Amino acid sequence: MKKCFEKYKTFVMLGKPGSGKGTQTRFLAKETGFNTFSTGDKFRELQKADTPLGHRIADIMDNGHLMPYWFAGFLFQEAVIYLPQDTGIIYEGAARKVPEAELFHDVMGWLERSYKAIYLDISHEESMKRLLKRKDIEGRADDEESKIQTRLSVYEKEIKPTLDVFKNHGTFLEINGEQTPEQVFEEIMKKMEEE
Repeated sequence: MKKCFEKYKTFVMLGKPGSGKGTQTRFLAKETGFNTFSTGDKFRELQKADTPLGHRIADIMDNGHLMPYWFAGFLFQEAVIYLPQDTGIIYEGAARKVPEAELFHDVMGWLERSYKAIYLDISHEESMKRLLKRKDIEGRADDEESKIQTRLSVYEKEIKPTLDVFKNHGTFLEINGEQTPEQVFEEIMKKMEEE
């Protein structure tokens, strides 16, 4: 295993909707053998339950909004808190609001887990193009054009400011997400080796 993955056992994959967070998480997990945790997948799983929680999650997600930071924070903490120190984890789509990003940083510090936030940078137009294509392939309910616009607006207002949290903590890695998935992963690996 590369030396950088001995130093960093925790990663959080960030980016606009459709930036390739899931794909790069899978690539990185295959390379490292690290566990993965997707807040979006967990929310989609919970929303299927015919419970008040499931209905509330469905309402929030169907309208393109974000979960409360404390709920997302609870889920990401639950995923890491019992992991042995030498077991790696890659988060996909965690730390999406400023308080959640600060909580993520504090929790990782308290657990003494060095981490990197990997930001997959794509344009608004590329995000829209990819999500509309994904809608045709996967049929995800939140990939309707009006919901995509809402999600991109939410990204600009609520998620984008979290990037500064990670930049200020010196844990930020920016990647050009408008390449092929293989080229994006190659850039991630190259920049990680420089760490």
